[in-house]
Amino acid sequence: MKKDSLQQFSTDSLYKLVRSNRYKNPLRAKTYVLSYYKRVRDQGNYAKAFNAACITSVVYNTLGQKDSAHFYVDEAAQIALQANDEKKYYSSLNIKGSICFSYDDFANALSNYKQAYVYFEKENNINKLAQIRHNMALIENQIGRRKQALLKVKENLRLYDEGVFDKKKRLAGYLNTLLSVSNVYTTIADDYTEERTQYLDSAMSYNKLGLDKSFEINNLEMYSFFLTVQGIIFQKRGNFSKAFKDLDDAEKLILKLGLNNQLSIVYLHKGKNYFIQNEIDEALPYLLKTDSIITKDNTYSQNLQETYILLAQSYEKKEDVKTASKYWNIFQKKTKENDKLMRQVSEELYKKYDVPSFIKRIELLQKEAEDKQFLSTLFINISIVLVLLFIAGFWYYKNRERTFKKRFDIVLNELKAIEKSQKRVESKTAQTYVITDENIQKILDGLEKFEKKEQFLQKKCTLNYVAKKINTNSTYLSKTLQSHKQKKFVQYITDLRLEYALKRLKNDTKFRTYDIKSIASELGFNTAESFSKAFKKRTGIYPSFYIKNLNKLSTDQGNS
Repeated sequence: MKKDSLQQFSTDSLYKLVRSNRYKNPLRAKTYVLSYYKRVRDQGNYAKAFNAACITSVVYNTLGQKDSAHFYVDEAAQIALQANDEKKYYSSLNIKGSICFSYDDFANALSNYKQAYVYFEKENNINKLAQIRHNMALIENQIGRRKQALLKVKENLRLYDEGVFDKKKRLAGYLNTLLSVSNVYTTIADDYTEERTQYLDSAMSYNKLGLDKSFEINNLEMYSFFLTVQGIIFQKRGNFSKAFKDLDDAEKLILKLGLNNQLSIVYLHKGKNYFIQNEIDEALPYLLKTDSIITKDNTYSQNLQETYILLAQSYEKKEDVKTASKYWNIFQKKTKENDKLMRQVSEELYKKYDVPSFIKRIELLQKEAEDKQFLSTLFINISIVLVLLFIAGFWYYKNRERTFKKRFDIVLNELKAIEKSQKRVESKTAQTYVITDENIQKILDGLEKFEKKEQFLQKKCTLNYVAKKINTNSTYLSKTLQSHKQKKFVQYITDLRLEYALKRLKNDTKFRTYDIKSIASELGFNTAESFSKAFKKRTGIYPSFYIKNLNKLSTDQGNS
C-alpha cells in the first residue's frame, strides 16, 4: 500500500486498522502502524504517541522482528518517563516482558514482569495482575519452578471461582486458566514421585472441566489443546492405548483447523509413547516429524527439548552410532544456546534420561566402529588419495583460472551497473522510504555524509568512532544499521571499503601498482590477509587476480 493512499484515513481509523490486522495480517498492520506512529508523533500528543509506540512494538514482535520490537517498546518507556506517567511506564515493561518471553529470554522476561507486577499490585489492578501472573506462570513452568507457577495459576482460577471474574463474559480467559492449571499439574507430577498420582488426578480433573466446557461452546481450538494434554496425562499414567487415542484425535482436529504450530507437541508425545514401550521403529517417524517442524518453523522450545535426547537414544538402540551422535550434538548445541534459566531444565533431562551413561555408551560404540573401519579402509584410502591428489592438482589449476576469470567478468559487470545506477537508486530510495523516527533520520543523514567523505577508510573506524562522527550513540547506530541497512557494523564498514577498492582499482592505474599490503592499508584494513580474505568472500577472486586482469584488459584495449 502506497504512503499517499493512507492519507485518506483519519488517525483513529488507522489505529483501528492496526488493531484489526496486527495478528491476522501483521505485514499489512505494519504499513498502517508506521503511518499512524509518525502522525501521532507529529501531533505531539504524548498519550497517543505512547500507545502508537506500544502497538508498533507488538506488530514487530508478531512479525518476529525482535530488534524493532524492543526499539519501539523502549521508545514507549521513554515517552512515559518524560511525561512522568508511572502507569504507562510499567505497562511498557509488561509489553517488554512479553517480547522477551517470545524469544525465550526468560530471565529478562521475568525481570520486566516482576517490576510491572509490583506497580499494579499497589494500584490493585486485578486485570493486569492476572495477566502478568499467567505469563509468569508459563515461564516458571518451563524453567522448572513449577510450585511457584502452580500458585499463580491457582490464584487466577480463584478469581473465576469466587466470581471476581465472570466466567461467561471472560470465557476465553477462563479456558486458558484451566488449561494452564492442568498443564502445570501435568508437568509438576514428574518432580515429586510421592505426590505424582495426586498431581495427575488434579491435572485430569481440571483438564476435564476445560474439555467439557470447550466442547459445549464448540471452541474446537481449545478442545484440541485440552485433548492433547489429556493424552499426555494418560501417557504419564502408563495408559498408552488411551494416550494414543487422544493424541490421534487431537492430531486430526489440529490438521482440520490448520493449527500446524501445535503438531510438534502431538508428534513428540506420540513418538515418546512408542519409545517408552521400546517400540523404536514406530517412535522414530513421529520424533523425526517433530524435528522437521522445529527446523522448518524455528519453533524450538523447552517443551520440545527432549525430542533430541529421544532421537539420540532411539538411534543408539538401533546401533546407528553416527545418527545417534548427530542428534546428541544438536541437543548439546541447543542447550548451550538456551537462556540460563532454561538450562536448568536441560539438567533435569540429563537426570531423567541418564545422559551420563548414554554418553559413555555412545563413546564406546564410536571407538569400536572406528577400530573396525580403520584397518579395512586404510590401504584403499591411501591409494585413492594418491590418485585423487594427482587428478585434483591438475584439475584445480585449470579450473581455478577459468573460475576466477568468470568471477572477474561478473565483478566488472556488477561494478558498471552500480556506477551507472547509483544516483538513480539513491534518488528512488529517498522518494519511497518512510522514516518513522527523527533520531533514525539524523543517523541515516549522518551516515550519508560519512560515506561521501570516505571516512570509512580510517583505520580507527570503530563503532564508537562513527557514532561520535554522526553525533549519536553506539547502541542507536548499531540498531539503525541492522534495521535499515540489514547489516552489522563490521559488515557495513567492510562493504564500503570493498566497493571503494573495486572502483578505485578499476579507474586508478597508479593505485594498481601498489602491493597488496599498501592497498590494504589505504583502505583501512589492518593486514593484507584480512583485506584479501574479505575481497575473496565478496567477489570470489583474490585482489591480485583482479589487478592482473584489469592490467591485461587495459593492455588489450590499448593495442586495439
